[in-house]
Amino acid sequence: MGNAGSCKGAGSQVAMFDRINPIFRSQIVAEQIIHKIREAKINIGDKLAPEREMAKSMDVSRNTLREAIAMLQMAGVLEVKRSNGIFVASLPDKDDVKQWLIDAEFGRLTDSQTAIGARIAMEPGVAIMAARTATDEDWHKLDSYIEAMRAAVETGDIEAYRSSDNDMHKAIAMATRNEMIISVLLPVIDTARQPLWSAIKRDIYNAGVLRSSFEEHRQIVEAMRSGDEYFIFRAMVRHLESSKSRLEIEIEIDVDVDAGA
Repeated sequence: MGNAGSCKGAGSQVAMFDRINPIFRSQIVAEQIIHKIREAKINIGDKLAPEREMAKSMDVSRNTLREAIAMLQMAGVLEVKRSNGIFVASLPDKDDVKQWLIDAEFGRLTDSQTAIGARIAMEPGVAIMAARTATDEDWHKLDSYIEAMRAAVETGDIEAYRSSDNDMHKAIAMATRNEMIISVLLPVIDTARQPLWSAIKRDIYNAGVLRSSFEEHRQIVEAMRSGDEYFIFRAMVRHLESSKSRLEIEIEIDVDVDAGA
């Protein structure tokens, strides 16, 4: 005789555990920022300490802090004003923000440094392969993306620029005609379109960044057309390394004003 209350029937399973959500380190940092805002009785419109100072006091990398700030931007807690600083936009309940961060499932996303590292390892070789296999149609697509990026630079349209940037990198992968490369690399490239990355890049992209990025992309296509594998490799690595460096651009730039100037 079995215990009548212990069995749900042959082959059935009882859900005994709750799902565990993965957590970004930056989520913990975001929660700490909320705690400090409340503890210090900071008001809406008040300016927070500079990024560098905040990262040092919390003993975290600038990249981790930047992700935490972007999360709180998306939650409507912080507002980032380029070259001016980080400001408090609202004062929500700490538990509400914590739940929002959990519901947003940021832990399922790939952090920026990991994704760019993977791209540096893969994309230079992919560009060399694509230069060998590209068809006239592929070259036409690459040219069209370069022109779309040029137009976006002229108008200062960051979202249009980033969309064409993303499409160009995917077009290079597609030009290899290698299904394994395409299946592995396209999802990695698309991490750049994650909402968290978008929030970060909106804070750091300006006219100068757009011009520099555009020139890097133009040089990639030019190198691919030349067929010189060394130049292709260097052009792609240079661009991706520059992209990695741009994620560390200061949100707030301290300027010393000389009253007698």
